[in-house]
Amino acid sequence: MFCNFLTKFFCILLALHVCHGLDKVEVTGEGCKLTEPIYNSTFDLSGLQSDLSHQVQLGRKDSIEFNLCGAMSKACDNSSGVGACLTAGGKEKILGREHTLKLSNGRFHFEFSGDKCSDTKNFTFSVILQCDFTSVKDMISVQKSTDKCSHSVVLRTKLACIPTESKVLDSCSASLNAFTTFNLYSLAGVNHVADDRNGGTFLINICRPVMWDLDAMCPPDTGVCFVNRSETDLTKRFVSMGAVEKPSVEEGVISVKMTGTEACPEDATRKISSVITFECEKSSRVDEVEFIGFRDCEYKFVWSTAAVCETLEPCTAVDPKTGFKYDLRPLSKKPFNVTHDNHTYAFGICASPRAPCLESSGACEIFAAETRGLGLVNDKLLVNQTGAPYLKYEGGGLCQSTKQPWYSVIEFVCAEQGMQQGPKVIENTDCRLIIQFVTDAICQTRQISCQTTNNSFDAVIDLAPLIRNTDNYVANVSAGVKGDDAKRKYFINVCRPLVPQYGLSCPGGSAICQATIENGKPESEKSLGYPDVSLTMVGARAQLKYLRGSPCPADKDTELSSVIDFYCDAKSGRGNPVLKSVTHDCLYEFEWATNVVCPAFKCEFSKKHCSIHNEQTDSDFDLSDLVKSNAKLDKLKFCELDKYEVMADYAQGSVKVFTSAKEKSDNSEKTVNIELRLNCNGDEKNSSSKDNTLGRLLVTYETPSICSMLGLDPPPASPSVTTPDEDKDKDKKDGDKKEAEGGVSAVGTVFIVLAILGSIGGIGFALKDPERRAKVLSLIRRKDTNVTYSRDFYEPHYSI
Repeated sequence: MFCNFLTKFFCILLALHVCHGLDKVEVTGEGCKLTEPIYNSTFDLSGLQSDLSHQVQLGRKDSIEFNLCGAMSKACDNSSGVGACLTAGGKEKILGREHTLKLSNGRFHFEFSGDKCSDTKNFTFSVILQCDFTSVKDMISVQKSTDKCSHSVVLRTKLACIPTESKVLDSCSASLNAFTTFNLYSLAGVNHVADDRNGGTFLINICRPVMWDLDAMCPPDTGVCFVNRSETDLTKRFVSMGAVEKPSVEEGVISVKMTGTEACPEDATRKISSVITFECEKSSRVDEVEFIGFRDCEYKFVWSTAAVCETLEPCTAVDPKTGFKYDLRPLSKKPFNVTHDNHTYAFGICASPRAPCLESSGACEIFAAETRGLGLVNDKLLVNQTGAPYLKYEGGGLCQSTKQPWYSVIEFVCAEQGMQQGPKVIENTDCRLIIQFVTDAICQTRQISCQTTNNSFDAVIDLAPLIRNTDNYVANVSAGVKGDDAKRKYFINVCRPLVPQYGLSCPGGSAICQATIENGKPESEKSLGYPDVSLTMVGARAQLKYLRGSPCPADKDTELSSVIDFYCDAKSGRGNPVLKSVTHDCLYEFEWATNVVCPAFKCEFSKKHCSIHNEQTDSDFDLSDLVKSNAKLDKLKFCELDKYEVMADYAQGSVKVFTSAKEKSDNSEKTVNIELRLNCNGDEKNSSSKDNTLGRLLVTYETPSICSMLGLDPPPASPSVTTPDEDKDKDKKDGDKKEAEGGVSAVGTVFIVLAILGSIGGIGFALKDPERRAKVLSLIRRKDTNVTYSRDFYEPHYSI
């Protein structure tokens, strides 16, 4: 475990080599401590030692148990003092007794070498460390083995982050006013990457330092780090463009200014700094940072994110302390019933439970012949002082004891181990109903991460655009799958449990459900696993593992599990999962071709035709009419400028054109950085322009015509607007309604009675003839006939 003399001597030489340039970092630690040679920071990983050891399942009955910075407390294969042990097929194999700590170009890894695996190989085991400031549910994830002799896992820990002398920020909040506070810690889980569009990249984090990792060896305390990809000397490759700072608010705009340690070349008395301005982007599928430009040694960025939008999606809320986003939309798809002391209640989550409740009620009490409204439905998820979410339905039926309306409160509780999930009545007195709902949906440490970084660490892979909240995917089945497995249906969600679906009775919380379809309905449902393991990279593919499913029919001691490999295909759009194979009748392997994991692609711009061409999707888009319709772009002669860069951002569903122009104003000339953003949308919307103090012009254009360039099908258009004729009809109906509300005259009443009698007589006449009778009955039985119950003629009635 310890470096010998030669190894130590090599480490010293390597550290001295910094003075003469360093083209790679390969350092061996001493025990569980290691000093990296760029900044001479010492990492102490001894905190990874565990009295109970670390354990990880390999998907079936096999598992690996290991310890770091010390031996395991239990024996392996009747041997003590073992560092890592493999249990496979009921037998134990020693993966290693001692380990060596290494640092390879920014990535820490412990290496074990064990007993004989074959005639030519010994067992090997690697523990790869990744910096992670958050408390994650699954700190250990398994890497796919290349052969039966080699195994590796990834362990995420704060100890792999470069040590810092600065205090950790106590808050990442920014308050717009006394009522609205935004917490940006939710953005701090990964290094965000911004392209400088000149061969380099910026690694950016918020309220936390940039996370130390492979080819991300940024200085301590760095919030914005420039990576010069063409620089071979690692001591010069990573430059701090600003130290970590808290966000602030000025004139209603959230921003953060980070000042670096490097002196400004134009003015040695100043330091290079970076300013990030946050802008609300409700439709943003993935949080994205864009480099705008620099002036006077200040680098400017814009971070488009829904995290700073005052209005969240319905049935969502953010914990102001942690920045965690609660999303209860999947629970809103079905009603819930709960009984207490012979009282039966129906309620919905951000939706009405409907019959027998009134459509406007969020909750009601059910009696034999009537119901009592316990509050009007709304979809505003609230957060209490502890950060826990709840719903409040007010304005119910009049309460006899207080002469005040009833109201209901639904409090959500994280389902800890052993807790029975579902609703329970806590109180139903004093004209209020309080229900506690135990659910996994709000457990902050139980929601796996749907983000990872690619192997070159220069891009974030985020599967958030694939997460579904209203329905589930149904996988295709490849021709290679045979037998009963080929005849079954596979319902899938990404990184989250399945959306509750009527008739689909898979165990709650499952992410994949296998079902046999009988008479058009799912039957014999089995869970193929739960979303317990965060997204990881395996080779060039992003991989999700769903484990702990239903018992495997072929081996009752094994649980069903599944693996989904996501790979880039620009023309596939969002894509759909395909079941490729079933291993040992217990492990289901899916593939998913999607452009969500594709890196942004550089397209071509034609000045001659003012058009864009995407070689990957073999599609073109003409900008001429758009430019003419936008006064600012037309004035700046957008189609005649010198230099353009066009990026197809598949994950965002957007094509972006970057350029700059000179604009004269008051006998002076200034540079305007222009971004034209073309978003795939079902509606054709006029371009909207935004000018700001960053010297930036942003023009956004929503159109279905750009979707094919991104490999996407156009989304459905919004419901059409009301035509003038429809407005007249509506006015007439409204007038009739008002007349009705004013009362029905005696003549009108006689007319209505005669009309009803005449209708009944006509129907009776028609039913005498068999052919006419068949037609009338077919009209009555039409399934698509809508029946609307109107209460316009009645005053509100409260049941006591």
